[in-house]
Amino acid sequence: ADSYSNYQNAVEFLYRNLRLSYEIKGFGPRKEILEVPEDALKEALVNALAHRDYLEKGANVLVEIYDNRVEITNPGGLVSAIKKDKFGKKSFSRNPLLFSLFKRVNLVEKVGSGIGRMRRAMKEAGLPLPKFEFTNFFTVTFTRAVKTVGKTTLKTGESILILVRKNPKITKEELAKQLGITIDGVKYHIKQLRKKGVIEWKGPTKSGHWEVIGK
Repeated sequence: ADSYSNYQNAVEFLYRNLRLSYEIKGFGPRKEILEVPEDALKEALVNALAHRDYLEKGANVLVEIYDNRVEITNPGGLVSAIKKDKFGKKSFSRNPLLFSLFKRVNLVEKVGSGIGRMRRAMKEAGLPLPKFEFTNFFTVTFTRAVKTVGKTTLKTGESILILVRKNPKITKEELAKQLGITIDGVKYHIKQLRKKGVIEWKGPTKSGHWEVIGK
């Protein structure tokens, strides 16, 4: 299949297998929100396809979903023209014609800005920054916003409600530690729960407690 079809198939695979939440503002249409930011995933897919070493026979771009992370890998590693200390600051395409194609179909906004957009998207979602590894392959790893309890995989918001019910005085730091996410991530999900009216803090900042409402 051509690279654009591979990109579309990969996006469909991610939407089928990652969890979705929904947001409705006013009378507007329902907005689907992936547990890992869509912008970050799409940037990683474009990078993987555009910077793949197509001379490596039998090695393909891999999109792998695990309980706690998503990994997108392409053969070829870091382009030799870019040193490790310049990664994310400079850009050099291994396949300039393919990169140009993605730009023409509006999948690339600006040369050299993809890594920064991935990082910003994850930070805005309250998730850990993506991890980048480069050997003979280039891999970007995104942390999923889920918590596995036994055999049941829960959304982060649901996990927060469970922990709050068990310990209404639990701190954001303790929540972050138990959920395996950043404090910013905890703040983000608590903000979403408050918007939905299912959780609130009662009493003074230091001596108060969480209260789950209507659930």
